[in-house]
Parts: sequence; structure tokens; C-alpha cells
Amino acid sequence: MTIYIFRLVLILILLLAGCSTGTQKANLPNCINSDCDCSDFATQEEAQRVLDAFPDDRYKLDGDGNGLACERLPRQNKSTNKEREVNTGNVHLKYGNPSNANSKDLNNYLLEKPQYALSYNCKTGTANWVSWQLNRSWLGRVDRSDDFRPDPDLPNDCYAVRPNDYRGSGYDRGHLAPSGDRTKTQSDNSATFLMSNMIPQSPANNREVWRELEEYSRELVSQGKELYIVAGGEGKEGAIADNQVTVPKYTWKVILVSDKSGNIEETIAVRMPNNDTVARTDWTDYIVSVDEIEKKTGYDFFDALDKDIQRKIETKTYKSP
Repeated sequence: MTIYIFRLVLILILLLAGCSTGTQKANLPNCINSDCDCSDFATQEEAQRVLDAFPDDRYKLDGDGNGLACERLPRQNKSTNKEREVNTGNVHLKYGNPSNANSKDLNNYLLEKPQYALSYNCKTGTANWVSWQLNRSWLGRVDRSDDFRPDPDLPNDCYAVRPNDYRGSGYDRGHLAPSGDRTKTQSDNSATFLMSNMIPQSPANNREVWRELEEYSRELVSQGKELYIVAGGEGKEGAIADNQVTVPKYTWKVILVSDKSGNIEETIAVRMPNNDTVARTDWTDYIVSVDEIEKKTGYDFFDALDKDIQRKIETKTYKSP
């Protein structure tokens, strides 16, 4: 009888342990069903949960064997909504918040980072827009980080897009705020590789006309200009990552150009098809007015300016170089 009771207790313990393990693994990311790596995680704590669930380190997350997974990832440090609301004076929002993004609307969610500001849309898995200042103080010679990763600052109810979500889609992980606009420090450059700063871009759009406008913007900065830039996607061409990431039909960008003294000179606005029809064309082929981008998106750009100045610069189209 004693042996029988002992065996019964042992079986019960094993069953409970199995249930506990199953529950634990049910709360882990989907990559455990294929092949996880550090780019699948937004924070070190998230990677650590996988390592703790699989002590054999089958995904090779613990490179030096010290028991810590993906030590290069940032530690979890989410700001509360209250903290976000008192964050004022962001230079990247100097001329306005185009959609009145805030800390309550998950489809118009304001994220303010030292390198740029953005309105994130949890429904589309992309930013509605990203806004940033560009002058010589942001430019240097650091190497491109290429450390694509989820954004740890997204709200808990929002899916954090992974780099692998773009795999096999035929679309590039296209920067809104470019890596090349943040080359002063490694941390600044690294911040541009957060997936919240990415949209699915056709290769011809991303690598040709979009890149050419980025380079032209930095050329203006080399001449002593200061730029305030807002960029995003418009419409829906399709979706990737099991419909968690919307592919925009167009990409757009508006640029406010000031001289060395801060006097506003002009605006540049473009709206480009997000497909390979743009191959072997020029970014100047897609120049429109800021007003047209506002009509297409519903956003209000540069609304911190005097209304007369705003009307004057937003109705004009840029004279291509």
C-alpha cells in the first residue's frame, strides 16, 4: 500500500510539472515553434523567458554560457502613459503633431524618442508617420548598425513586429527615419533599426527613388540647411506577416527647409507608388504640394507655424534641382 501511494504521488507531481511547463511555453513567442534568435525579442527579459523555458539553450541565445540570454538587447523599461503625457519640448515635434497622436489611441499612439517621434498604428503594424529634425549635429561617421529588432516601447496590447515578419514577403524593411540621418553616435543609428520605424517597401521604391531623396536631403544639410521631415505610408497594397503588417500603396514625405538662421525657405513633398513601377525613375518625378499629402492622409503638417506662412509654403510645389 505504501509503495502504491508513493507511486501515485510521484505521478501527480510529474503531471503538475508538465502542466506548469505547458502553461509556461504557451506564453512564449511563436518563434519557439521554428527557430528563435535575438532579433525576435524586444527586450532581454523576453529572450530570458525563452532561455529559462529551454535550459538546454536549443536556440543558442546564451552566447557566453553565463545564463543570460541576448545581453545586447535593451532591458525592459516601459514608460507609463502619465510619463509620456508630461514629455514636452521634443525637437522632432517642433512644428506640430500631424495627427494629434497621443498615449491612449492604439492606432495613433505617440512614441517620442531622442532620435525621432512617431505615431504608431497597432492595427497596421507600422507607423502612421515618423517625424525628425535633420541638421549637421546628427551626422557623423558611425557604421550602420543593422540591428533590426522589435520596439520595446510599444503598448502591451500592441503586437511588436519582428524582423523575420518581413522574410520571404518580397518587401524591404524600409526605414522612415533613415539610418543615414543618424550617424553621429552608434546609439542614434541603432534607434533607426527599431521595427516601429519600418514599413514594407518595394525594392525599387526603397533602394532607388526613396534613397535618392534621402541623399538629397543630406546634401541640403551639407549646405547649411536645417530640415524638419515627416514620412509615412498611405493606403493599402496588401499585407504580410499573417496580415499583421499592412503594405502601403504609396510612400510620402514632406520636408520643411530652413536656412542657417532658422528662416523657413520652402517645403518639399513627394508621393511615390510603393511598387516597382518607380524603377529607373527620379524622385523629382513624384513632387507634389504639402496640401496634396494632407488631403490624401488627413494629417495637418507644420500647424505650429503662423497660418499665413503655413498656407503660403504648403500650396507651392518644390522646384526640382
